[in-house]
Amino acid sequence: MEVRGARVHNAGMSAPETSVAPTVRVNGLVFVIALVALGLGAGVLLYRWRAGQVASTIERDLATLPQDPEARLQRWLDDYGTVIVRQALVQLRYEAEKPWILSHTSGAERNDAAQEVWGIDLRDWKDAQVRRERLAIVVELPVARVLGHGPIGGDKVRNVPHFSADAPPFDADARVRGIVEWALAKVGRSLGRDVPGATLVVRTQGASGG
Repeated sequence: MEVRGARVHNAGMSAPETSVAPTVRVNGLVFVIALVALGLGAGVLLYRWRAGQVASTIERDLATLPQDPEARLQRWLDDYGTVIVRQALVQLRYEAEKPWILSHTSGAERNDAAQEVWGIDLRDWKDAQVRRERLAIVVELPVARVLGHGPIGGDKVRNVPHFSADAPPFDADARVRGIVEWALAKVGRSLGRDVPGATLVVRTQGASGG
């Protein structure tokens, strides 16, 4: 069955975590030895102790954030932003061996041996493609292209639309941008709360606008 419209999300995916806190490193072996020596009942006390350390670290880190909005946003990007975006994109990939974000398929029949599989390959994406432009965090994506031929399967492709070979051209770049915008929506909202006026913009490589 051919799908003529596209929902701008992939089924079976959970939105990525959008908050990253500095972590206090505790030697794992020492931690395990302490649990064994003190008994399982000490687990709650050790958890509270560790949570207190993490909270103190977060408070110290927040106190050092610049007050200037652009400098504050740059600090977020340098410390956390690139990692958050990278992990969000990884969660969208088709599979580990084929790290693709799929836009659609095209061909005479869905999942036949000759169908074209369209989208972006995350191996074409670099961390440097996340940058700050004034009060905007810009995520630049590679141009969508034919990634391969043949059938695809699995939970993450249930909502990948299929078009016949003679269908009007489909905007694969817009589809991929919509998927990434959905995955990063919580990040964008969080940025707006933490840095008034800050936005997150997803672009296709070479595009001049947001």
